[in-house]
Amino acid sequence: MARQNAGNGHPTDRLMAVAGQLTKTGLRSSEMGVAAAQTIGYRTAMMTAALSNPIDFANPEFIRMGAEKVEAAVEAFHAVATGLGEFGQAWITMITKQTQAVATTIGGLATCKNPVEIVDVQQRLLADAVDAGIHANLRLIEATAALAAAGMNPAYRKVRANARRLAREQA
Repeated sequence: MARQNAGNGHPTDRLMAVAGQLTKTGLRSSEMGVAAAQTIGYRTAMMTAALSNPIDFANPEFIRMGAEKVEAAVEAFHAVATGLGEFGQAWITMITKQTQAVATTIGGLATCKNPVEIVDVQQRLLADAVDAGIHANLRLIEATAALAAAGMNPAYRKVRANARRLAREQA
């Protein structure tokens, strides 16, 4: 699971990219709901027709129903496991960058000789802390959006493919 813009670009551009990714994930979720309803309809009709002849229950479609869910679940598990590693790294970055800013400030305050230098150190702390917070939180948001997409994509592909295939077969 590759992060597209993680750590690169202006924060506004990165935030817009995440918004786009989350919008795409939401749209795919809606498409998946429609495709799932279509697939359920086709398969329910097939099962109803098979009630009149038990041999029809040997249809490979009925076996495929379970196998594809397992395949999608395993693929999603692997994608989410990878994404959780990236999410954890983003979380650690968020914490360490803030800690580094504080440590730098404490070191800077120890060398101050007058009040003007103290104000300068405090201004640098504020600027560094805000900058570190923005970038670390953006990385966390990017990892979260990628994790959501990675967990849903395997099921999305299976459901959409089933709806298209069954529509062709029923036509």
